[in-house]
Amino acid sequence: MIMQQNYNNTLDKYFNKKFLIAIGFIFTITIIGCDKDDDGSNLKADFSIELIDDNNALFINKSEGDYNYVVWDFGNDMGDTTSTVNNTYEIYYPFAGSYNITLTINNYDGSTSTKTKELQIATDDGGSIIVSFTATVNPDNPNEVELVNTTEGEYDSFNWNYNNSSVLNDMVHEAYFPLAGIYNIELNVFKGGNKFSKSESVNITQNDPDLIWSDEFNYSGLPNSQYWNMEIGGSGWGNNELQYYTNNTTNAMVNNGLLTITALKESYGGRQYTSARITTQNKFTFKYGRVEARIKLPYGQGIWPAFWMLGANFSSVGWPTCGEVDIMEMVGGTGKDNRVYSTLHWDNGGHQEYGSSYSLSTGIFADDFHVFSIEWDENKIRSYVDGNPFFVIDITPAFLSEFHQNFFLIMNVAVGGNWPGSPNASTVFPQTMQVDYVRVYQGSK
Repeated sequence: MIMQQNYNNTLDKYFNKKFLIAIGFIFTITIIGCDKDDDGSNLKADFSIELIDDNNALFINKSEGDYNYVVWDFGNDMGDTTSTVNNTYEIYYPFAGSYNITLTINNYDGSTSTKTKELQIATDDGGSIIVSFTATVNPDNPNEVELVNTTEGEYDSFNWNYNNSSVLNDMVHEAYFPLAGIYNIELNVFKGGNKFSKSESVNITQNDPDLIWSDEFNYSGLPNSQYWNMEIGGSGWGNNELQYYTNNTTNAMVNNGLLTITALKESYGGRQYTSARITTQNKFTFKYGRVEARIKLPYGQGIWPAFWMLGANFSSVGWPTCGEVDIMEMVGGTGKDNRVYSTLHWDNGGHQEYGSSYSLSTGIFADDFHVFSIEWDENKIRSYVDGNPFFVIDITPAFLSEFHQNFFLIMNVAVGGNWPGSPNASTVFPQTMQVDYVRVYQGSK
């Protein structure tokens, strides 16, 4: 479906002098009777409006008295609350109409004063922004679609939205759809706080032939039992962990295209915390390929999310003889929520391990989704965050034979344990790990 704003019956581009005088008269009339001194104090809210052009207005605070902060309402779902009381604002109004502008000045003692004025916008400006894009399916790879922003006019920024993903300011973007189906693609263009949108649907005719297993979480309820086991218990899990893993929807729930694993602070099964741990043991195992998941991590002291694998022979030979591949682990806390680890564990006359870490340059992993992946073949295992390589290990030596057999997948959020330590007063609950998808490829990817 195509959504397109039609703009008709626009007036002339520029106001004549008589019309400006008329607007000034409207402002004067609006001011009368619109002052409000809520408490009889000496505060007097006031502001000026200057039309920069047909669709942009400048607002300047002209209030009198001593006050601590101001609240602006620009009449178009935009506003500001700030203690920087002398800010000026240039606001864009793309559509003709009458807008009520309100300024309230406030003191911490509760005294306030309010002024409301009317702004008249005579012409639509939306015609200067015509949102458009092309979506072209790659004939050589029908799971890839080239998106090209062809919007006309001046704007501040834009984003693509599709399949739970949002991509900012990429003029030519390659979108990937692993499964056959009809998908909606939306382009949002922003100018002056206003949004202009267009959407189209694209038909993907095949599943990616290299995709051998995935869970896109396009259902509701507990994790799909055909794919996942929900492990239960509070034995410490070999690491002195503090949580009790349950099979409750309060700890693991699929909804709105996401799996959410939630760690709660609650008394359950003799433990003070609950969470969830899911595995594909005896349901899906594989040897070699590319494994990836798009995840938004939790944060905080004592929080330990992980996306990892164990050898399929774990039940018979135990750990670490089965081998372990940690695709992603994070031990939360101040100064640690921006760092993840990828590590291999194996047996060679005792437990051995080797790995590395990756840190964000800004922010933490709880701020947004990131793709955590490994590429695994008969020679090496390589680890990535958002496509950036940060760890590689040669697995050809004979003492690394564990990594030439089938493995199964695991996802969990632990609380406490030998490595992260216990939560403290700074730890916020609940904590959530949100998973957009988990995919395993074999072939060219």
